[in-house]
Amino acid sequence: MRGVWRTWRALWAGDEAAGVLSLIRVLIAVVLLADLVEVWRLHLIIPLWGPGDAGGMGNPAQQRVPPELYAWFGNTVAVGRGAFFVLVGSLVCLALGLLAQPAALVALLVYAQLALVLPGADRGIDMLIRNVLLLLTFVPSGRTFGLDALLFGPLDRSSSWPRRLLVLQLVVLYFTAGLQKAAVAWWPWGGFSALYLVLQDPAVARIPFESLRQVYPFTQLLTASTMAFEWGAGLVPLLYWYRHTRLRGGWLRAQFNRLEPLRPWLVLGVAMHLGIAATMHLGIFPWTVLALYPVLFHPDELRRLWRELPLGTAKRARIFAD
Repeated sequence: MRGVWRTWRALWAGDEAAGVLSLIRVLIAVVLLADLVEVWRLHLIIPLWGPGDAGGMGNPAQQRVPPELYAWFGNTVAVGRGAFFVLVGSLVCLALGLLAQPAALVALLVYAQLALVLPGADRGIDMLIRNVLLLLTFVPSGRTFGLDALLFGPLDRSSSWPRRLLVLQLVVLYFTAGLQKAAVAWWPWGGFSALYLVLQDPAVARIPFESLRQVYPFTQLLTASTMAFEWGAGLVPLLYWYRHTRLRGGWLRAQFNRLEPLRPWLVLGVAMHLGIAATMHLGIFPWTVLALYPVLFHPDELRRLWRELPLGTAKRARIFAD
């Protein structure tokens, strides 16, 4: 047991170059702000989160346990609108890295209260974003790529555990999604027909897909690839462990490190989410998950990738200074 405990502690201990969680901070804030701007543009603030007598679908005053937002401040339209704009303001601060930890906490609490106003409108992706906001309350991410660096000084190193915890979050998201695909259409005995069927649904598909019949085998390949990707997520922690302990012996460890299956898995994931964004009406789901993909890279890997971009050395140094 002591050996297991030491291994567990080693997995979460240590630090690394700061920056990855700061990038996540910006991306998640921007994605959620874009979603809220769409809510505002469609005049849905009150229908989604307002009181029932003003047209709110949630009718918080009639709930058995009213959300604290309305219990404390009153059952008024101003409370619903005020909560919306407080959430927007906290996300702007988060994106700028201005008092990033308090901003993440405020955004988390208000976002959770709005979810209680109309639970039926709370999506799985909203829960994922709240998980990220909770983590950002513990991370001084504004001190890298943020205005907090001017207020409190820049941060060169940060703990490794928050990034690794988000890696685990993605693994759980994908692997459980694979487990929940129990419909026969996702499996060989159902002809891998799931995506073909989904893309025939006008409520989901972005454009008419009457011609998909001509490329039905391609949709079968995409369905099979989706299942392989999601079930393959269960191996990701093992692959990261093999990379972390590459100097140890073992034939299987050596083969995995030689083949580097994480790279094609990541490429498949990016392609899958871009495909979802291009062909389906699934809101911010694909963009939110893609916004978390930087955590799948060690900061040193991201720096190497950045240096390989076709930019001048001087310009790269100014943008991504060590």
